[in-house]
Amino acid sequence: MALQTNLNKKDKITIAVVLFAALIFALIWFLIKPTVSSILTTSDKIEQAQLTQEQYKSKIMFLSSAETVYDKTVSDFYDSTSVYYEIMDSSEIDHMITSYVLGSGLFSESLSISMPKDSVDESPYIYSTVTAVPAAAAEGESDTEADANGAGGLLFPYENARRNARSTAASGIKSVGISLVVTGSRETCQAFIDDLCTKPALRITSFSWEQMDKIEVVNPVTGIVELKDPGTVRLRIDFNLYMADIADYDVVVPETSTEAED
Repeated sequence: MALQTNLNKKDKITIAVVLFAALIFALIWFLIKPTVSSILTTSDKIEQAQLTQEQYKSKIMFLSSAETVYDKTVSDFYDSTSVYYEIMDSSEIDHMITSYVLGSGLFSESLSISMPKDSVDESPYIYSTVTAVPAAAAEGESDTEADANGAGGLLFPYENARRNARSTAASGIKSVGISLVVTGSRETCQAFIDDLCTKPALRITSFSWEQMDKIEVVNPVTGIVELKDPGTVRLRIDFNLYMADIADYDVVVPETSTEAED
């Protein structure tokens, strides 16, 4: 027996259109949607990859700038400590000073050495010229331009700290107090002082001249004992000798390098 319905032609057309639309939707849902989702996922991955790439580029630029700063600080450390004597004990200092005095044509009457316990704490000479100039200021750059150039911005805190340093307590430099009494001609003693002034690791703190006692000399003609000037003077001089345990600043700690690369 055939199924009888009361649907007219218009209703049948409507149902057919709905079923066709449902079929199209099902095709889109099951066939096209996965492709669209895949495209969207791929786009997200591309964006994430681009962000990661930018991060790596920033790290590489920062690492390059950091290496520039590191090389400069290492160079500055070597330059600032190369003038100092190596760490010596009192006997080594005694031998060095005595040899220096004799080599200068003088006679050493006394030598007193005061060995340090801690690093020297001295203030800079108030009239000294500040030579450390930040890279940005030296080239007339603004802070923004310096930051854009990488190393300039990173060097600013370093150079600023150098300019504002007011103590040497953290330097590790040792100051040995030397009190020396020598005798010789006035010209030789003056040359000795002048030579000390040329040594950057020595700092004269005081000096004074003393006349030598006259010596008794028998006149070969009259046989009378006479007092004559010996032709020498006595020089008392105090100075500081600066020593430093020169470190190998160029050693790179492997863990630090690894952290910079992460």
